[in-house]
Amino acid sequence: MLDGEGGNGRRPSQRRRLLVDRQTFGFYQFFLGYPKVTVAEVAGFALGGGLELALMADIGVVASDTVLGMPATRFLGPALGSLHVFFHRLGPVLARRLLLTGDSLEAGELAHLGVFTEVCEPDQVGARATWWAEKASRMPADGIVLAKEAFRLIEQLTAYQGEEVLSPMLHAYGTNLQFDDGEFNFVKTRAQHGTKKAFELRDAHFEVPEPD
Repeated sequence: MLDGEGGNGRRPSQRRRLLVDRQTFGFYQFFLGYPKVTVAEVAGFALGGGLELALMADIGVVASDTVLGMPATRFLGPALGSLHVFFHRLGPVLARRLLLTGDSLEAGELAHLGVFTEVCEPDQVGARATWWAEKASRMPADGIVLAKEAFRLIEQLTAYQGEEVLSPMLHAYGTNLQFDDGEFNFVKTRAQHGTKKAFELRDAHFEVPEPD
């Protein structure tokens, strides 16, 4: 049970939040360092943690109509998730767009950017993921381990040096934001109106019509 749970109305302390988030992001670190080739077969929705895992996989095969995004930024602001991964794998322009607006995009819109190994038709995802896994399985197992450690070291030196510290810290602190008048507070809105209505009000708040 988190500090403050049990009906006394207190929110979890920052030290408790940080401990939980370190454990969560510890799984991501384990996934990044897994000694075998990881192949992500992605279809439907890859939002939040799903997008993070899709980006972290060694090989990502994604259906063209898969919806990608970080909608939680519309709840708690853009300093959530694995920022190093987003900027390194998505690039700074696209990462800023997704995090600063909460937009969701279809994978087909990103196919030309090379974010994933392959973006294909929805009915081909399973077969293509299996094909890529078969190709990777032909490599010597010790060679894979050595290569992945080398890849990880290179990425640590170039992009991820602060990942283990920065991501859980920002996520933990981001869950305790203060909202000014006129800013959308999802947690408060959900408590007042229920989850379904809160999502409707969230989407309405962030909907900005395109200019004519």
